[in-house]
Amino acid sequence: MFDTVMVVSTGHAYFDKRVYLKCVEPLSKIFRKVLYISTQKRIKSSFLVPDNVVDIFVGDMPIRTIERTIFWEKKFRRIIYSQNCPLDLVVVHDIPFGYLFPYLFLDKMKKKYRCKVIIDMHEYLPEILFPSLKESNLLTKLNDKVIVEPYALKADAYIAVCEYVKEYLRKKGVSEEKIYVSPNYAHASPQNFGAKNNAIGFVGRLIRQNGPRLISELVKAAIDQFGYEFRFIGSKKESAIQLFSNKGLMDHEKVIFLGMLPYEEMLFEISKLRFTISHFELSVKNTIHSLPNKFFDSLVSKTPVIIPYQLVEQRRILERFNLGYCIDLLSENWVRDIGEIIRDQKEYDQKMLNLDKYYTRFLWNSHEEEYLRFIRDIMK
Repeated sequence: MFDTVMVVSTGHAYFDKRVYLKCVEPLSKIFRKVLYISTQKRIKSSFLVPDNVVDIFVGDMPIRTIERTIFWEKKFRRIIYSQNCPLDLVVVHDIPFGYLFPYLFLDKMKKKYRCKVIIDMHEYLPEILFPSLKESNLLTKLNDKVIVEPYALKADAYIAVCEYVKEYLRKKGVSEEKIYVSPNYAHASPQNFGAKNNAIGFVGRLIRQNGPRLISELVKAAIDQFGYEFRFIGSKKESAIQLFSNKGLMDHEKVIFLGMLPYEEMLFEISKLRFTISHFELSVKNTIHSLPNKFFDSLVSKTPVIIPYQLVEQRRILERFNLGYCIDLLSENWVRDIGEIIRDQKEYDQKMLNLDKYYTRFLWNSHEEEYLRFIRDIMK
């Protein structure tokens, strides 16, 4: 067993599935102490925190980039530099500070603690680096060369969310044995699977980047053409309705908002859906290469997923195991194509058989030991 690891989070919730469940909790099994630096305090939860996890609360992180850089960054770095115990490893999630020459931060931290550093890249960083600024190809290239590349190449190893991010790092000269691909696998499957209803669902918090305009078209078609319900799991009606031009549609009796649910309850509700849909927005590279929690939550709940075929990482999994459907969201006939999917019972039955056969592959506990083996190898 190793001695001490420091996990550096950012604006994620304390029990964030990737930061806490896929990093802090597993590392607590092979390190005597885990220092968990978080911008949110621990709240009451069904998740049990191991006794060897020590919370270090920094303070709420401002959303706007300028406020982070000028007012918050120094405090954040000061706390990270001020730990007095020897460290064996630091795991940094994303670029969790004010973005002002982050490679200097990493360099200083490595010199102070003389330890290994791993970066967990949740997303494709250059494109989503500054959330408060408008996206552009020029900004992405500038972020890549000035901020991300010098920062990333300071690390000893990397956790990538998908094959695309792995290849991005490989092109930077990072050797393959230093990269571990860890999609956002689900953390449980339903204890009981519900009977399938004639309902399509959208899982997760609905935001403008999910594609609400096209989702509203699907909601209307589900009700008027397919005779289906449409259920939003994880979105409140009050916040979601602001994104839809057809406000009246959201008051229809067949449009149901279930809001945020406890994890097990959410999985059960997903299991009752006949289909879920993934992102209906294709303008952001990070979305195209995403492997989000909700995608795997659907698969472990044995519910086929309908995705735009342009979502290449999700499509690779669905096609390999025949677990869902791909449509061309840029086609004028995409609603008609979903109608054909709904009517093909034979194909649906085959996908349900495949989900029953393969769903455990998409649970985190099927991959945790492999993740810990990667950490041990890096620590050698």
